[in-house]
Amino acid sequence: MKYVDVIIPLRFRDSVTYSVPQELEGRIVPGSIVKVTVVGRSYTAVVLRVKDVPGFDPSKIIPLRDVVKFPPVTQANMDFLRQVASYYMCSLGEAFRFAAPSTVKALKRDRAKEADAEEAAGNGSGGQEPAGAALPVLSEEQAKAADSIRNLFSSGKNVLLHGVTGSGKTEIYITLADECLRKGRSVLYLVPEVALSRQIQKRLEEHFPGRLLVYHSRQTAAHKREVYEQVASCPAPHVILGLRSSLFLPYRDLGLIIVDEEHDSSYKQTDQAPRYHGRDTALMLGRTMRCPVLLGSATPSFESLYNVQTGRLGLVSLMHRYFGGEDSSVVLVDMRKERRKNAVKGPFSLILLKAMAARLERHEQVLIFRSRRAYASAVECGECGAVLRCPGCNIPLSYHKFNHSLSCHYCGYSTPFPAVCPECGKDALRMLGDGTEKIEEALREFFPEARIGRFDADTVRDKREEARILKQFAEGKIDILVGTQMITKGFDFSRLTLTAVLKAETVTSVFDFRADERALQLLRQLMGRAGRRSSAGEMIVQTFRAEHPVFNMLLCPGGEDIRRLMDERREFGYPPFTRLIRILLRSKEQDRLETMAQNVSAVLDRSGFRDVSGPAAPPQEKAGGEYQLQFLVKTDRAHSWAQAKERLYRELRRIPSTDLTIDVDPVN
Repeated sequence: MKYVDVIIPLRFRDSVTYSVPQELEGRIVPGSIVKVTVVGRSYTAVVLRVKDVPGFDPSKIIPLRDVVKFPPVTQANMDFLRQVASYYMCSLGEAFRFAAPSTVKALKRDRAKEADAEEAAGNGSGGQEPAGAALPVLSEEQAKAADSIRNLFSSGKNVLLHGVTGSGKTEIYITLADECLRKGRSVLYLVPEVALSRQIQKRLEEHFPGRLLVYHSRQTAAHKREVYEQVASCPAPHVILGLRSSLFLPYRDLGLIIVDEEHDSSYKQTDQAPRYHGRDTALMLGRTMRCPVLLGSATPSFESLYNVQTGRLGLVSLMHRYFGGEDSSVVLVDMRKERRKNAVKGPFSLILLKAMAARLERHEQVLIFRSRRAYASAVECGECGAVLRCPGCNIPLSYHKFNHSLSCHYCGYSTPFPAVCPECGKDALRMLGDGTEKIEEALREFFPEARIGRFDADTVRDKREEARILKQFAEGKIDILVGTQMITKGFDFSRLTLTAVLKAETVTSVFDFRADERALQLLRQLMGRAGRRSSAGEMIVQTFRAEHPVFNMLLCPGGEDIRRLMDERREFGYPPFTRLIRILLRSKEQDRLETMAQNVSAVLDRSGFRDVSGPAAPPQEKAGGEYQLQFLVKTDRAHSWAQAKERLYRELRRIPSTDLTIDVDPVN
């Protein structure tokens, strides 16, 4: 009788032992993907080891169910999962959860029926590879940058490619990816958002037809299974275009990892363990697979800039736009002054309305950014002053006019809009604030002849609708597009010449030590969306806090602003000069929460970490009906914290609670 220790994609701290049925003996090796049962439920697991002696009473061991017909997980893959689990303070099973999604489950339905036409075009399977489009012609500056990247790779360094918006970073990515494929090795190309992946996918399909695999959460299980199988079997080198979860595919011969828009906070996994960051985990994968990593951004993260300063990353810069032209000009509109001059109509200053009218007259396009979706950000009773709040999170509910409902954008709670105030019973409810839905309505009043679209979480829940809106805007069939942060990513629209930010103070008013960095990144990314061809671009920023230093940095760009923000981080001991661990406690009962906090405090006192703050309520004190408290653990980067983290994790796991989460390197 043979036995196996397996890792199950659950929170189990250790492996679980199963017996091997006689008919499966000889088919199972370390790394095999198997089917097992846990408390009556079926799971996919990976074999850690095969052994003759179980180590405890064999009568208590149940047999595994079957072997999944996939190539075994390699030792390098397992080493990578161990690194992720160790660094992000979770179990190996939790790390394996991302490496064994539904893609490897035995599916009974026909995969061809489940995959739609779009996915089939991007799955890179079957048939003879057609000839791709010619490689992009690099400018002199791009060619020099590509040479510098190759030289740094040859010296063993990973690289940060800092290229201004529109400088042609994608052309360099494609050139280097082609060179890697010609050497017989695959390329992983990471992007932060699904919407951005669709635009990049079209370009990659032109150059790498039949060799592009696309992997993200909005695809069917059948399609993801097919990608998993091709990556695992490695029949030929491919370009794998994916979001952060694609880091956990079973790579065998990876030659290059590209992390586009490396600054983007969407790379951070926050919902479940491991709470990993895609950029940093890509660097781990590169070390494991012994392949170079190329990070790219027009607005690099402070973490990457710090790694450049300390010599961990090489730096290559692109300072000019690929199609020529200068950066967009910036106009800062002080809305307090404009209101005093009666130069405001609805949510728009007359300055912005005039600029939009001029663009429409020239058949150019306009992009309007508002950080809040919905019609109104809050509803208040004009009689008693009550604000309608989420019962689970205690934050104001947003009003959505399209379905006449109130919803919480944190926990998803939704309820029909009440006819009267629930507190006083009076018919005096009024809307406060304006979201993208209300902005769209106002634009239709001012520009009735214009073709206006909206791009936010309410309009792009369906992937086809998302693709349709982006395609129409790219083809010039939408004149004005209103959207949330989703539209600030690395999109390339040739007819776009004006971007506008409404209520820009909302992007600077976040209670977070990264607030200024993120606000500056967002505004500069948005500024780079306009004027990417021959026509000059302009960005108009409307704000009631024109004196905020972020807006001065936007008007007067340069290295000094980044250095000043970095100096502030160093002075107050925040990342990237320190490391943080956030321990979050949640409970519906405040007494139980206090008891949990006392237990965690006792553990932290014994942990060896000296810089600990908390317990304290986070900015959102209540979420989903649960009260919250958090601890922040800080340590100097010079301090070796691997062993201290392991001790802390071991102690925290002894606290009997599932309402405790650990977030290493939190992004907020």
